[in-house]
Amino acid sequence: MPEPHAAIGGRELTGLISQTYDAALGEDDWASVLGRLARLLGSDSAVTLHPTGTPMPADKAIRIQSDPGYVPLYNTHYHQTWPILPMLPQLPAVFVDRMLIPDPAFVRTEFYTDYARPQGRHSGLYWIDADRRGLGIHLSLWRSRYRPDWGDGEIRLLRHLGPHLGRALKIQDRLAAARARGAPPSPLTPRERDCLAWVARGASSKQAARHLALSAYTVDEYVASAMRKLQATSRSEAVANALSLGLLDS
Repeated sequence: MPEPHAAIGGRELTGLISQTYDAALGEDDWASVLGRLARLLGSDSAVTLHPTGTPMPADKAIRIQSDPGYVPLYNTHYHQTWPILPMLPQLPAVFVDRMLIPDPAFVRTEFYTDYARPQGRHSGLYWIDADRRGLGIHLSLWRSRYRPDWGDGEIRLLRHLGPHLGRALKIQDRLAAARARGAPPSPLTPRERDCLAWVARGASSKQAARHLALSAYTVDEYVASAMRKLQATSRSEAVANALSLGLLDS
């Protein structure tokens, strides 16, 4: 049986990335995004996306295939027993737990014996956004003991997808903050917002043009017009200004 990543085409990958940003904008469901991600990467156990780090003031995680009875236990105790936690400052963005701790040692940890194994979890593939303050946004995908180990292909694919997850969650937070403040009427036209939204998703003009059925030249014109209205000197500044004003929440 080929590795799950082997059959993934560019259109399918682009579709998942697009769906991720749609979830951030409230136009799709995060659980659906995680389900699609699990299928693409070959996860047959739990998938969890934590928008916040450790310690967690409030549980905002999105979960599929997880036992709800373990959620409060994880938040109060088991996240502290994760054997990878002491390694955070040196961790790569994407890794498999068995890459860092040999299997015989991992299966003897409290995290595995009392938390992971009872839920049918055996090997985890992670994407993390960590800094000096500790663990930030992070994603975990699990396989049962009956599945093969995670391969280089899944690691490469998650390394590509992870930053989009992080960017989408930050967009979601900014939009929520803008709504809480009461966003002003948008100075942007619908097409300017559409094009700028795709720029926020990390799309090039050509990629945005394909999704919007426009030419790349027309996309550039709309983005340039939005930049003038937002008094921005770059596309990224225009996106930041639009997000801070809540102008892309439509």
